[in-house]
Amino acid sequence: MKIIAGIIGMGIGQKHLDAIDKYKGSIVKMICELDKKKIRFLKKKYPDKIITNNENNIFFDKSINLVSIASFDNYHYKQILKGIKNDKQLIVEKPLCLNIAQLKKIKNLLKNKPKINITSNLVLRVNSLFQEFKKKINNKKIYYIEGDYIWGRKKKLLGWRSQIKDYSLVLGAGIHIIDLIMWLTGLKPTSVYAIGNKKPTAGSKFKKNSLVIMLFEFPMNILVKITANGAAIHSHLHELKIFSKDQTLVNSDLGSYMYKNKKILKIKAAYPDKSNRKRLIQAFLDNLMKRDKKKIITFKEQIDLMSVCFSAEKSIRLSKKIKIKYL
Repeated sequence: MKIIAGIIGMGIGQKHLDAIDKYKGSIVKMICELDKKKIRFLKKKYPDKIITNNENNIFFDKSINLVSIASFDNYHYKQILKGIKNDKQLIVEKPLCLNIAQLKKIKNLLKNKPKINITSNLVLRVNSLFQEFKKKINNKKIYYIEGDYIWGRKKKLLGWRSQIKDYSLVLGAGIHIIDLIMWLTGLKPTSVYAIGNKKPTAGSKFKKNSLVIMLFEFPMNILVKITANGAAIHSHLHELKIFSKDQTLVNSDLGSYMYKNKKILKIKAAYPDKSNRKRLIQAFLDNLMKRDKKKIITFKEQIDLMSVCFSAEKSIRLSKKIKIKYL
């Protein structure tokens, strides 16, 4: 089997192309893009690839066995359904979908298509610094974790994100920190209380919450606070503090440290480690090609993550603590 891919959307999709094309024999055959200016640019940059504005050209091409979905969030669900129907392996930018009904449909369809694999591009799992954090933590000693997704790119909220009815800062930003903490601890939260605020983008085109704060209860009596801060005047940052009985791990804009035995020890690992992000997609390709059986993220983990995110959204709507129900 050889990986022949199609990519939908050439914003973040450019990163998908860089990860897939020519990786151990894999190739990108076709690119779908709607923006006319981008199409002209892509035709010049990639004369060896088919450039189209019709996603069906990718889904109906029988030689293409992998589709990378990097379109706007509101298109993901229908494109996933097309991919499943046409027996494509799937890489999807987060989030997989925008509500629990869509998630149930995807899960049920895949029960009848056991050969189809799907992964979501949750790149913090392959970050060198957070992999180092994972080696240093002990769940029995952790009592509190604080994670902040500081977007620092307010203008991005004013584009297509402001036009999507169901756009969510939890699904579009906070999801990364939720997944990071679930992956670091190997635990699933049991409850969530979440609130949102529109003040950072008041008076703009973006009418949804641009700040969300989520309080989670995890097993082993671990409390977790996660924020999705979409409009901060700040650099883009995944800030993290893991408080244990004998140490504290910190990633901040001042660097990465471990506080232990009255000493501040710098942690030498790459962050933001952008060059390493393609590893998640490439590991998925290795898994498809039977070169490596290990999965960086399983489909069940993706379903669990989305269940947590939808529970947080429900908590915001109902203004109360929610027991998380896993699909």
